[in-house]
Amino acid sequence: MRDSPAPSNGHPARRDTHPVRWAFVALCLFNALPAPAAETLADAWRLALSADARLRAADADSDAARATREAARGLALPKASIGSSYTVLSKEPAARIDLPSVPGLSLPNQLPLSERNYATHALQASLPVYTGGRIAAAVAAADTGVRASAFERTRTEQAVKLDVAEAWLNVLRARRALAAAERHLAALDAHALDVGNLSKEGLVARNDVLSVAVAQADARQRLTQARHAVDLSGAAYNRLLGRPLDDTVDLAEPPPPEAGREDIAALGARARTLRPEMALLGARAEATDQEAEMERAGRRPQVGITGAVLHEDNRYRVNQDIAQIAVGVQWEIFDGGVRRQRADAAVARARAERERQSDAASLIELEVRREWLAVDEAAQRFATTRAATGQADENLRVARDRYRNGVGTHTEVLDAEALRSLTDYNHLNALYDHHLARLRLRKAVGEL
Repeated sequence: MRDSPAPSNGHPARRDTHPVRWAFVALCLFNALPAPAAETLADAWRLALSADARLRAADADSDAARATREAARGLALPKASIGSSYTVLSKEPAARIDLPSVPGLSLPNQLPLSERNYATHALQASLPVYTGGRIAAAVAAADTGVRASAFERTRTEQAVKLDVAEAWLNVLRARRALAAAERHLAALDAHALDVGNLSKEGLVARNDVLSVAVAQADARQRLTQARHAVDLSGAAYNRLLGRPLDDTVDLAEPPPPEAGREDIAALGARARTLRPEMALLGARAEATDQEAEMERAGRRPQVGITGAVLHEDNRYRVNQDIAQIAVGVQWEIFDGGVRRQRADAAVARARAERERQSDAASLIELEVRREWLAVDEAAQRFATTRAATGQADENLRVARDRYRNGVGTHTEVLDAEALRSLTDYNHLNALYDHHLARLRLRKAVGEL
């Protein structure tokens, strides 16, 4: 065993076990860790797109469309089947034979053809050779269905992103509204203190004390509503992200809205190209065209090759194992006009989808114009209310100074505070309406 080396001062080595010192070190290490970053809108989108049930449903629809396409392609491949059957006849089949009579010899007048009970086993394969374009049309329709499902998913994704953006902005709006409500109540409390001091000196009427108390009660009620709005907006936001409703929400404020207006004509042109609804309606029309072609193909000859290997457990058969191959042609020359009418119906549905596509184009242009105007309106409101907030603060300060100096009235102070509170709400609503309007414009263009 080795002895522990002694320190240079001659005293034995001791371990530092002082709890306060270690707690201080742990606290320093904890404070040195980076704080978790607040969630941005991009973070919210990433989490929501991985958790939203609507997107999972759209993905399932895409899987179904791809499976339908593979099934359509399989129509051109060989089909093979195995089958067995057991046959029970009421009588043993036989053929009548007329043999010349021979004196002294009894000859049969029937020849058995098959046993009364027998089993048959078959291995069959078939391959379509010519279907009049029916299989090709089915594959084309299924391919179009896959593309349509992709367009539908894009539309769903954009809808989810806009819902998340609205919920994200609602949380920020509610928190700013709560801060404004707290500021409003704090201002009324300060004014109530002034009124109370002047009331003690007998300089104001009791009506001033009562009216400011009523204003405080109303402010406390609004503060409670604002707190509940914060809780509810956070729960709605967490639901979209697939989290427990009461999870803590820490969001980062968005950057200031960008200035400038985009050209409305250019936005409309981009929307007609990018909006998934346009492509979706076009794909539906194309798929319906292929359905009409499938019906027309059914009126043409259908040619196929069939091969089989048969085994029949029948002692009267000379060869119980038989192989066969056949080329079959089937042509339905008259069906009462059923296929023709179905084809005409499909053509009419395709025409209807194209008319809806044309109507959707004008609706999309109208939606883009509406959101473009909403952005412009919100931008002007934001600029106006930003200047008004400073003026409202100054107006309140002047009204309170006049009241303290006995040259202003109590009503002037309450009116100034109500005006300042209204200006706060108008400013924060204009700010978040501006952000939301820009996001809705991106959604209307198809760029969200």
